[in-house]
Amino acid sequence: MVDLSALKKRRNGAQRERDAFQPLLDEAYQYAIPFRKSAAKTGKGDKRVNDVFDHTAIDSAFRFAGKVQQDLWPAGQDNFELEPGPVVLDENERDKMSKQLAPISKIVQAFFDDGDFDMAFHEMALDLSAGNGAMLLNPPGPDEPEKLWEPISVPIEELLIENGPNNRISAIFWKRKMSVRVLQDTWPEGKFGENLKKLLKEKPEGEIDVNVDTVWVPKERRWRMIVWCNKQETAVFQNESRTCPWLFARYFRVPGEAYGRGPVMLAMPTIKTLNTAARLQLQAAAIAMLGIYTTVDDGVFNPDLASLEPGAFWKVARNGGALGPSINRFPDPRLDLSNLVLNDMRMGVKATMMDQSLPADGAAVRSATEILERVKRLASDHLGAYGRLVKEIVIPAVKRAMEIAYNKGLISDEIPIDQLLVRVRVKSPLALAREAQRVEKVIQWLQMVISIGAAVGQPGFLQQIAKVETALTQIGRDLGVPEMFIVSEKEREEKKKQDQDAAMAAAALAAAGEVTGAQ
Repeated sequence: MVDLSALKKRRNGAQRERDAFQPLLDEAYQYAIPFRKSAAKTGKGDKRVNDVFDHTAIDSAFRFAGKVQQDLWPAGQDNFELEPGPVVLDENERDKMSKQLAPISKIVQAFFDDGDFDMAFHEMALDLSAGNGAMLLNPPGPDEPEKLWEPISVPIEELLIENGPNNRISAIFWKRKMSVRVLQDTWPEGKFGENLKKLLKEKPEGEIDVNVDTVWVPKERRWRMIVWCNKQETAVFQNESRTCPWLFARYFRVPGEAYGRGPVMLAMPTIKTLNTAARLQLQAAAIAMLGIYTTVDDGVFNPDLASLEPGAFWKVARNGGALGPSINRFPDPRLDLSNLVLNDMRMGVKATMMDQSLPADGAAVRSATEILERVKRLASDHLGAYGRLVKEIVIPAVKRAMEIAYNKGLISDEIPIDQLLVRVRVKSPLALAREAQRVEKVIQWLQMVISIGAAVGQPGFLQQIAKVETALTQIGRDLGVPEMFIVSEKEREEKKKQDQDAAMAAAALAAAGEVTGAQ
C-alpha cells in the first residue's frame, strides 16, 4: 500500500523549491509564452496579452520551438536508429546485430510518426524556451487498442519536480483539475471509495483536484505512478513501469537548481525593457495625435492631479505674456530616437532566442560569406544544450516506446539500451551535422591516400593503406543511410567468391577454346 502521507511530504518539499523559482516562470509566461500558462489559475478565455506591448518575444518563442523540433526531432523523418555499441568490435558480429536491430528500429519509429507526438513535442518545445518542457508518454486506454500510445504535453505550471541523487529527477508531481466523471473514465480500473462514488452519483461534473505523482523506487528499480485525491485516504490508481513515463527536459541548469533556464530568461532584461519602451512609445504617439493642453487657472498647478493621457487638460496659472491664451497645446514628445532603441533591442531578443532567419528576398543584398557564416551559426545554436536534450528527450523517449511496444507484443524482446552493447544513434539534422564534421576527416584522409598512390604509381597502394570498404560502410551508417542499402561483410565475401568463380570459369573456357583451336 502506498504511504500517501510520505508522498504529501515529498510533494510539499517540491512545492517549496518551486515557489522560489516561480517568479522567473511568471515573467516568462507574461512576456514570452503567455499562451502556455495553465487555465487552472487564470480561467478559460483569459486574454493573457493585455500587459504586452511588443510581440517580439512571443513570436521568437514560437520560432525557437519550431527550430528545436526541426533540429532535434523533425516531423516525418527517422530520427534515431538502434545499432551495436562501441564494445562490439567484430565486423561480422556488428553486421549481424545491425540487421537484427533494423526491424526493431522501424517498429519503434512508428510510435513517433503520428501527429500526436509532433504536436506534443512542439508544445513542449514552447515551454522549453523558458527552460523546462514536459511530455507524458502513456500507453493507450483499453477502449483504444488501435493506438500505439498517448503523448500529452503538460504545462510546466502544473508540475513539480524533485531532485534526486546525482542531479537526476526522482519524482514528478502533477496536479490537475478534472470532473469526477472524467476521473473514472481516465482510470476505469481504479479503486473508488464511498465519497467518490457519492460524488459521481450526485455531482458527476463537479471538478476536483487530482494528483498524478510519479516517483522512482530505488529498491525495486521501477517508476511508480500514483493517482490520488483528497476525497479519499487511499490511492485511486497505481501502476509500475521500467521506464519513466515522463519526458522532462531542461535547456540548461544553474548549479543547485532543479529547474532549467532557457533563452527567454537569458533575454528577459531586454524583453522587459523592450516592452516598457514600446508602451512609452505608444503613449507618446497617442499624445502626439491627440495632444495634452494647458488651460489657465488662477490657482497653483498641481502635477499630482495632472493626468498623463491623450486629450488631457492641465490647469496652469498662465500660458504666456499678459496671461496668454486660455488654451495652449503642450509640446509633443520626440519619437525618432525611441525607434532606434526599439530596433536594436528587438534584434538582441531575436539573437538570444535564436530567431535569426536569412534575409528576405527584398532585403539588402548580403555577401555569400556573410550568409554562409549565418547558416553555420544557426547550425551550432543548440550545440551547448544538445547533449542534455538528447539525454533527457531522445533516449528516454526511445526506451519508453520500446517498453510499450514490448508490452503490446509488437517486439519479442525488450532490448536493454546501455549505450555500450546496444546504443541509440540520433539521426536528427543537428546530429548528422556533427557526424558530417567527424566523417570529413576520414574522407580527407582517403583522398590524401588516393593522391599519394597516384603519385607513387604503385598498384594496390590504396588497399594496402586504407580499409576502403570498411570505411565507406561506416561512413554510410554514420550519415544515417538505411541498412538495406549497405552491403554487409558476409555479402561482400559472397560477391568476391562469385567473382572468383566466374573468373575461374572464364579462364577454363578460354583454355578449352585454345586447346580446341590447336587441334
